[in-house]
Amino acid sequence: MERPDTDALAARDVARIARLMLENEHELTTAMADAVFATVPEYRTLATRESVFDFCQELVRDIFGPLAHGERQARTAGARRIGQFRAQSGIALSAVMDAFNTVKKVMWDELSDTATRLGADGPASLRVASDLIDAYDRVVRMAMAAYRDQMRIQIRSEEQRRAALVQALLEGTLDGASLWDAADLLRLPHHGPYVVIAAHVPGAGQHALPRIETGLGELGIDSAWRLTHDVEVGVVSLPRPDDQFDPLVAALAAGGGRVGVSPPYDDLRATAQALRLARIALRGVTGEGGQVAVFGIDPLACAAVSEPDIMARIARTVLAGLADLPDDDRELLLFTFGAWLDGGGSAQEAAKLLFVHPNTVRYRLRRFEELTGRDLADPRHASELSLAYEIDQRARAAASETAS
Repeated sequence: MERPDTDALAARDVARIARLMLENEHELTTAMADAVFATVPEYRTLATRESVFDFCQELVRDIFGPLAHGERQARTAGARRIGQFRAQSGIALSAVMDAFNTVKKVMWDELSDTATRLGADGPASLRVASDLIDAYDRVVRMAMAAYRDQMRIQIRSEEQRRAALVQALLEGTLDGASLWDAADLLRLPHHGPYVVIAAHVPGAGQHALPRIETGLGELGIDSAWRLTHDVEVGVVSLPRPDDQFDPLVAALAAGGGRVGVSPPYDDLRATAQALRLARIALRGVTGEGGQVAVFGIDPLACAAVSEPDIMARIARTVLAGLADLPDDDRELLLFTFGAWLDGGGSAQEAAKLLFVHPNTVRYRLRRFEELTGRDLADPRHASELSLAYEIDQRARAAASETAS
């Protein structure tokens, strides 16, 4: 006597159970949708009962349709649409998973009752359980993958839109209603104070301050950023500048790069001009790492870099008398003059900084005056020399940086 083909019998029973599940589709789908609405709060606020019913119905058909025809691979097109739609609806992934787990429990209970009514034997029960688990896992994996893909698309789209709006703001091409719409989308208030940040990037396409927006957000400071070929630019809202400005500068300095900051301004339409001032402040930063220059705090340094070609010509004119000196002599006189400035115009203080006798400082300064044709006791002459000195020092630092 031949033994019955256990697998064939189990497959036949699985197909019968699946067909019965499909015949009871409406009641099963209704129970699934009701359970989701009862147990997952996000669905009550971000989804409609109709959409949940439709997706549950598609899920039932995708899982039990193939099983009813002897196939063991569930269809996944519906699961993909579910994942995409829920991401677009703004429902959190954890809530989507809760909904799938709720649906699974309702489906499993109904499947067990159906198998019991049919008197399915052990092999058939195991087979239907295994097939349901495999089918469920397949559709859930597809739904989760589709959800994540859609979120990546949305995030990329949002980043691109924000970048375009920041660029338009920086170029001064927004006005009227479009300006305020942009402010809302960038999560910036309609009124200042604001500042613009310009941070030197280490290379094309590289962020100067990779985590700055998140870091400022943790300080309660809202900002919007745009990466360009040479600087990373941020528009920052400072509703409480007395309390927020110092933490802002500290956060920028902690980024380890060179950063320029515009003076505060109140009207978003002035953002393009503020960017120009932030760039000027940035050009005034010399040296490496963690240096922040705020436009207006050091006006002389800002003036020295504001119009490079013109300023270079001014420096050459004012310091023309030093041009024929050997490099060491020229550098010594300028270094002494810089120490005199740092010492508040006191030869005594400059001598301490240089570790020389005050008379040595006075001698060098007299020679400096003779060669430049300017008197340090004359405020106008002292201002001209101070500006020329700032220009010269920044030109030297820039040349040294380029050479390295």
